Amino acid sequence: MSSKTEQVICWILWNKHKWAITYDRSKFYSEQTKQFLETWKPSMAVSVIDVFLFNESWDLIIQKRSKHKNHNPWLLDKAVGWHVQYWDPIDYTVMVETVEELQCPSLVVKEEEDFEQRLRLLKDYVKTLAIISHVDTDIIMMDKQMKEWTITIANKKYLYMGVYWWRLKNIDKEAMWLLYYTFDDLLEEMKLYPAMFTYDLKYYVEKYEHEIRSFIWLIKDTLD
Repeated sequence: MSSKTEQVICWILWNKHKWAITYDRSKFYSEQTKQFLETWKPSMAVSVIDVFLFNESWDLIIQKRSKHKNHNPWLLDKAVGWHVQYWDPIDYTVMVETVEELQCPSLVVKEEEDFEQRLRLLKDYVKTLAIISHVDTDIIMMDKQMKEWTITIANKKYLYMGVYWWRLKNIDKEAMWLLYYTFDDLLEEMKLYPAMFTYDLKYYVEKYEHEIRSFIWLIKDTLD
């Protein structure tokens, strides 16, 4: 959907209170850019989903963002990231966006379920279906490159991790191409060339290193 008409879920930030409202996506970014340049802090957070996806070699799938993106153009980022539209459940957004961004059908395992058990049950299908699990939800202040400015945008992040063993194709022009990294290689390259990566990806890798390594160990142990 065009960003000019896309209605997304936003959260009003005021002290410890947060209220959910619907908002036009392009209006959100325009107003929050102005807000930050005037006050140096955001007043609203937009809900987004982010998906870390691993292939059959246990490599992390990374997208090179399009040069035409309004924020963070050219940078290396997660496999999937998207805003939550106001009428869509969070898990549904994940399943829609894996198809729209990567031509990859997916199944989100509910967080209250046993992901390892479901993965063992569906291990013969990971060549046709990404198996994805919810990891964490948090409101995070993210630096984003918005044309000529770097500003802080507040995101309510829904983080997911999953595994998929078949070909991927970035079909919606959101990404220029896809890259594949071992987790250790990704850490090393981030240290050498930090400006190549989005703040989001660097934040996740630092905060969730233990969870990422545990997830890699889990899918190796379950699917080998």
